[in-house]
Amino acid sequence: MIKSAILRLPGFIIIIIFVTAIFGCTHYYTPKQYPLKPGMVEKLRVNQPVTIVNDQPDTENKIIGGQGGHKWLGNLNQWTDTAIRLLKNEFEKRDITVTENSPKVLYLKINDANFYWGFFQIRCILYLTARTGDGYKNEFEGNNASGATIYRAADGAVTRAVAAMLNDHKIREYLEGISEPACEKK
Repeated sequence: MIKSAILRLPGFIIIIIFVTAIFGCTHYYTPKQYPLKPGMVEKLRVNQPVTIVNDQPDTENKIIGGQGGHKWLGNLNQWTDTAIRLLKNEFEKRDITVTENSPKVLYLKINDANFYWGFFQIRCILYLTARTGDGYKNEFEGNNASGATIYRAADGAVTRAVAAMLNDHKIREYLEGISEPACEKK
């Protein structure tokens, strides 16, 4: 009895592996904050409080990537929350006040995110849209690869997108209160 059960065990293990490979596993991930490294963003001179708003209305899980029998899902509203928390922390480090009702507003939205597998690395590419309270809008790519984990790739992509946004001269002018000189009429 025991001997026949032991002989059937390898077949059972093969069936389990086969079923898992076909149907796979689903993973959910929301990036963690990975702080900006020194030098990623020039010094900001903001003397007014700033309000940061999550502008991503979609709270459904979306497929971010898949490999073999595994797929990764993410909620882009929550990914945007990570970008906002990261930005708030960076503003606090720079003595920039973040409040709930400032006339100076940044609307952030992560529009899309995808994982890509390559030779000894996993890459995450995402797109962050930032819109200022005066109507300027631009999209910033966060592109990060990791030889270690999919999670590091995603965390770094959020950080790179936020850094790109903070290096945009129009965003900086808006935050710093610098306005374009009016055109003179002739």
